[in-house]
Amino acid sequence: MINILNSILLIVGVLLIIVVILQPAKTENAAGSMSGSGVQVFAQSKERGAELVFKRMTVILGTLLLAIPVIIALLSK
Repeated sequence: MINILNSILLIVGVLLIIVVILQPAKTENAAGSMSGSGVQVFAQSKERGAELVFKRMTVILGTLLLAIPVIIALLSK
């Protein structure tokens, strides 16, 4: 059982990395966000389409990435 959970943990970790890399950028460029030149850098806007899907997948995969090691630790006692 622990070996299966370890495999799932590895898969979730790789999927989380892929999803984070595929997310669209929030700013035009990194220099503008560091210098503060962009007034609308983090403007409130609703996510739609792929942006919303990637955000939800990131939250779900991140939660799993934190929960699975706790389950493994409880099962290994």
